[in-house]
Amino acid sequence: MAGARTAVLPLLMQLGSLALAACGGEVSREHPRLADILADQQQAPSHSLVPAEAHQQQRCPLEERLERLESEVTDLRKQNRDLQARLLRMESCGCCSTSPQCWGLARTCPEGARWEPDACMACVCRDGTAHCGPQPNVPHCHGCNHNGQSYGHGETFSPDSCTTCRCLAGTVQCQGPSCSELHCLESFTPPGECCPICRPGCEYEGQLHEEGASFLSSSNPCLQCSCLRSLVQCVPVKCPPSPCPEPVPRPGHCCLVCQAPGCTEGNSHRNHGQEWTTPGDPCRICQCLEGHIQCRQRECASLCPYPARPLPGTCCPVCDGCFLNGREHSSGEPVSSQDPCSSCRCANGSVQCEPLPCPPAPCRYPGRIPGQCCPVCDGCKYQGHEYRSQETFTLQENGRCLRCLCQAGEVSCEEQDCPVAPCAWSASGPQLCSACVLNGEEFAEGIQWEPDGQPCTACSCQDGVPICRAVLCSPVPCQHPTQPPGACCPSCESCTYHGLVYANGQNFTDVDSPCHSCRCEDGTVRCSLINCPSTTCAKPQNGPGQCCPKCPDCILETQVFLDGERFPHPRDPCKECQCQEGQAHCQPRACPSAPCAHPLPSACCRTDCKGCAFGGKEYPNGADFPHPTDPCRLCRCLTGNIQCLARRCPPLSCLKPVLPPGDCCLQCRDAPADCPRSEDMVPARHQEHFFPSGDPCSRCLCLDGSVSCQRLPCPPVPCAHPRQGPCCPSCDGCLYQGKEFASGERFPAPSLPCLVCLCWEGNVNCEPKACAPAQCPFPAREDCCPACDNCEYLGVPYLSSQEFPDPREPCNLCTCLGGFVTCTRQLCERPACSHPRILPEHCCPTCQGRRAPASSPGPRWGCGMCAEDQISDSKLTHLSVWDTGCLAHGEEHPEGSSWVPASSPCSSCMCHMGIVTCAQIQCVSACIWPQQGPSDCCPRCSGCEHAGRKYEPGESFQPGTDPCEVCICELQPERPPSLHCHRRQCPSLVGCPPSQLLPPGPQHCCPTCAQALSNCTEDLLGSELVPPDPCYTCQCQDLTWLCTHRTCPELSCPPWERHTPPGSCCPLCKASTQPCMHQGRQMASGEHWVVDACTSCSCLAGTVHCQSQRCRKLACGRDEVPALSPGSCCPRCLPRPASCMAFGDPHYRTFDGRLLHFQGSCSYVLAKDCQGEDFSVHVTNDDRGRRGVAWTQEVAVLLGTLAVKLLQGRTVMVNQHTVALPFLQEPLLYIELRGHTVILHAQPGLQVLWDGQSQVEVRVPSSYRGQTCGLCGNFNGFAQDDLQGPDGRLLPTEAAFGNSWKVPEGLGPGRPCSAGREVDPCQAAGYRARREANVRCGVLKTSPFSHCHAVVPPEPFFAACVYDLCACGPGSSADTCLCDALDAYASHCRQAGVTPVWRGPTLCVVGCPVDRGFVFDECGPPCPRTCFNQHIPLGELAAHCVRPCVPGCQCPAGLMEHEGHCIPPEACPPVLLTGD
Repeated sequence: MAGARTAVLPLLMQLGSLALAACGGEVSREHPRLADILADQQQAPSHSLVPAEAHQQQRCPLEERLERLESEVTDLRKQNRDLQARLLRMESCGCCSTSPQCWGLARTCPEGARWEPDACMACVCRDGTAHCGPQPNVPHCHGCNHNGQSYGHGETFSPDSCTTCRCLAGTVQCQGPSCSELHCLESFTPPGECCPICRPGCEYEGQLHEEGASFLSSSNPCLQCSCLRSLVQCVPVKCPPSPCPEPVPRPGHCCLVCQAPGCTEGNSHRNHGQEWTTPGDPCRICQCLEGHIQCRQRECASLCPYPARPLPGTCCPVCDGCFLNGREHSSGEPVSSQDPCSSCRCANGSVQCEPLPCPPAPCRYPGRIPGQCCPVCDGCKYQGHEYRSQETFTLQENGRCLRCLCQAGEVSCEEQDCPVAPCAWSASGPQLCSACVLNGEEFAEGIQWEPDGQPCTACSCQDGVPICRAVLCSPVPCQHPTQPPGACCPSCESCTYHGLVYANGQNFTDVDSPCHSCRCEDGTVRCSLINCPSTTCAKPQNGPGQCCPKCPDCILETQVFLDGERFPHPRDPCKECQCQEGQAHCQPRACPSAPCAHPLPSACCRTDCKGCAFGGKEYPNGADFPHPTDPCRLCRCLTGNIQCLARRCPPLSCLKPVLPPGDCCLQCRDAPADCPRSEDMVPARHQEHFFPSGDPCSRCLCLDGSVSCQRLPCPPVPCAHPRQGPCCPSCDGCLYQGKEFASGERFPAPSLPCLVCLCWEGNVNCEPKACAPAQCPFPAREDCCPACDNCEYLGVPYLSSQEFPDPREPCNLCTCLGGFVTCTRQLCERPACSHPRILPEHCCPTCQGRRAPASSPGPRWGCGMCAEDQISDSKLTHLSVWDTGCLAHGEEHPEGSSWVPASSPCSSCMCHMGIVTCAQIQCVSACIWPQQGPSDCCPRCSGCEHAGRKYEPGESFQPGTDPCEVCICELQPERPPSLHCHRRQCPSLVGCPPSQLLPPGPQHCCPTCAQALSNCTEDLLGSELVPPDPCYTCQCQDLTWLCTHRTCPELSCPPWERHTPPGSCCPLCKASTQPCMHQGRQMASGEHWVVDACTSCSCLAGTVHCQSQRCRKLACGRDEVPALSPGSCCPRCLPRPASCMAFGDPHYRTFDGRLLHFQGSCSYVLAKDCQGEDFSVHVTNDDRGRRGVAWTQEVAVLLGTLAVKLLQGRTVMVNQHTVALPFLQEPLLYIELRGHTVILHAQPGLQVLWDGQSQVEVRVPSSYRGQTCGLCGNFNGFAQDDLQGPDGRLLPTEAAFGNSWKVPEGLGPGRPCSAGREVDPCQAAGYRARREANVRCGVLKTSPFSHCHAVVPPEPFFAACVYDLCACGPGSSADTCLCDALDAYASHCRQAGVTPVWRGPTLCVVGCPVDRGFVFDECGPPCPRTCFNQHIPLGELAAHCVRPCVPGCQCPAGLMEHEGHCIPPEACPPVLLTGD
């Protein structure tokens, strides 16, 4: 009741005060009811609140409100009465009441009462407590089963954090969270939340925009868009009028703008609109606008509460670390905490704290002690309260009073009797207690307090009884509240998100999702995706725990530099570097020009004029010194400039002074000395010529005591077969076929016994032996001279008195008698026709042919048919005379016709004036490289084209100025038309006297006779005539002129060195001794030499004549490739080869592709034919003064009994003799030098490439698959079993494998070798060396080699490169090792068909003699253009050159390589090419 009164009284007091203050008077008697209420509540006499004299009679609008409040107060009094009744039931002055009661169904139930709150629940009042449970007799009220869990009737549970379920009468009813309706395109549910929220911002054209952002459309810059409530709205851009007459468009802008000028700052020019960062201040951004530079400070968004400081060269702090208490912490690093009971670490710019783990306590109720983090058993924590050990306390449970004791973390309780009530019931009502006592402390009635150490408990004193309850927390209006330490209820003043606490307004990065930027706003966390800034590199990288990609930094000399940063080189101040794409690109720093000509070198630039640098030496200012190259001048250094003057020489007393070598001044000549000779001869005087004793072929000169001799030059001899004189060839005798003959001596020819030779003044002339004339027409040849004992008729010998058929006329019978042959023919009657024919197997003509005119009396007819085999290349056939047309071989030929006889396809016959003339066809070439088929008499020119004109089949033309030459375009079966060129055939002018011989006219070929030709009649039988052509001799036999062509002897000189004297038939060799020059050497006339395997040359009359072999087109199979045999020009098909390489320190890449590391310094078998013993390749390694590592020193190739050594500096030895390249030993070996690589070709198809330093490559054809052994493996296609030793067993380590192939050659006497062992040079070199090696070898994985990565993986070569650089150590040797590794990878790329261009101005430069025109080519043609092969088409040259391409110096396109220089084609010396 007191509580009700205290609640109403203050309200009435406020209302009364408000009314009096508003109306300005006292409480009027006109309001007795209100006065009565006030009097009853206050239980005190009424008194005026204001003086009576101040009362004013006036009405106030507030009175009406007071009247309404009066009725409300009446209602309150009624409620107070109900409240009083309830309080009477609850009031008690002790722990126990006389009659315990329960509250149920909104009323008080006595002890033992029963009631049913619903159809399934029954309750009973026991000991003042209501005990409720399901009714046992109702089946559907027993409970519910949900997801395998059982729940009782009325029980409430949550299957997840967002759903609440209740079991009612066997049925589960679930209800989800009540979420507000969202109006956005995209929503998401944050982790740990139940209701979705709108994703802030908009996504438009693939880009994210923040809420409220305004932006231009990327596809249409004339649209201005904005992001409002996650929706994008776009409106057209309104362009302002342009102030200039000719505005221009700007890329990425909608409106036309005026042509704006750029900006100039120092030496830099910027375009309009261009932005840049000022050097030294990365937070200052400048922009060129309309010719003016405007700068602003970069704004940095705070994405995390404790960001790390900006990286060097950048402006904004980053969230990949934390900056706390004045020091940097990397992400994941522990940081200090103000709470000693928490462990904190840095997480992407935020601090995450977790309580320290505590061990389990050995008691049930451990308590906490101030200053300690973990609970201990020295106290107790019981029902949310802390108690000290041995402390007693009182509790009330289920209406009972319990007295408990805390002892070593355990709590024991016992029931306590109820104390005597401090007050009793009276007739007028309960007497309220005036105070409460709790834990020995007294509290006044009605006061509220918080017990010590129990912040979540609220107590009050009501009617003398302390009542304590847990503080009930009202729901908070935020999603992520925080319960501060010591507070009972959560607060929205900060945010708890994923176990971490963030201050209000704090920006941070989500720990579980680092790509989200979050912000704490009034207890609610809102997150959005981080908008990553654009990068300037092609391949940005993401680090661990890093959201936005960034360009890789550079590491140079253990220092880290940011991408795009420019900085001086840490070790070389003369270089300026820039970090780009993770690589530091350095170049020499630009130096200003010095004000003097010879400044001293300073740290970087030569700008110090306080002294002079001249001739490789340094001199102080004012110093005098001799000229470094001219001893006759004295120089002085003057402020960086050099002044040199000639030295002064003393005067001389002689008339003809001389200048001794190496002196500056003239000196008087000393008396010249004589030259001593042999003991018995007088010394030679100064400038005297003399012949040395015993050597008449040399002439010497004495000059001031020194003798110089030279061999006497020999004059050219005017004879063909001179003999060797005392010094020079002499024509006073002959040297013929290895024998000497005196001049005038006759001797039989050594090779032809029927010839007699005469030596006359150095010339030898051989003629047939002189024989007495035979006294018979058909003598037989005996020994060398003819004899009449037997007969020789038409080349066939016959015995005397022997009869035989006439070989020419089957109807004749001949008899040999003492060298005479008599033939008797069958006489034939004259046929009645004018053109009779002789049929086969007949002797006389019949009239089935032509009939002779009656007016032309012909000769007596006989059997005139000729045998087919009498027409040959050297004779004219046996011919019959006809006045019109010709008859040959039984066939008629009209006058002027020509034909090819069937028995001699390379001869041609013609009919002229009744005489048939047959001769061998003389060929003419109209092209450089004619081709001759198996059935062709003369070579043909492919294609009917000459001098730019195309000829059709059947057309003929004259190819040159000689009218006797003719070319005809002829069709060929199954081939295109071709040109056939030859000389015209002239008829034999039999019997034409020289006086009547007419020369051919202009554009005519053959001469003519001014009179009729002679006929072979019976009167002329046996007679001979000499025709105008000196090569023919004609006889009249059997009424037919038989003309025989003279046989010319074979000549040793080529055709272009022959000439035919006037009036002669056979050519002679020209006699010339003029030498030739070839590659700086003088070649004698007639000398032959070989240029290469395809070209041989000779010197003839001062001109170099070369003959080149051309290769036919080669078509190899699928598994074959063209390959060269040693000494051969043209390739042949061999099985596709495999390659094995040894390079670097050293590393071996086997035939099957496995990469091995082996550092033994002995001799080992690299590759060997272990079955056929065709070849064996050994390598000898050298440690080069470093323990544990080695390099290839030399290579030995064994081919049967042949031993080839490839040494340092590209020196080659064959069987212990040094040889010059190219070297050929047929048919087994050919060695050549291409660029900087020695290439060895061997007969089995073996190729060995040696760079002369440390890299060797072995190539074998696939026919050796499975037959090889050694360090290169077994070549069986499987890299797993390459570690096989000589006994075939697989060895466990690479060192054991390499040592097993050791051979006893060694490096020579006194040069011990060491076995290979497993070493790691990078471990010995240290971390810095390994990192430096990784950086330098990283070029293998960059763009110059990118095209090769798909065909040759770079990882094994990268590992080998790092290994080598660690082993080589710092300095220039590291550059050599790097180039070896890069070159090895490039070589494998070239074999795979990819040629990387990887060398740079400072990376593995190869010097070429630029003064001679050479340039470097990474994969130059192995068969370059020379003056000897320039005639071969480029495609044909490349197709038949099967050597591997190698890097080296080459001539540029359009130039020829000749004698070590690159020259244009027109500058080539005269070389006459003669064909195949």
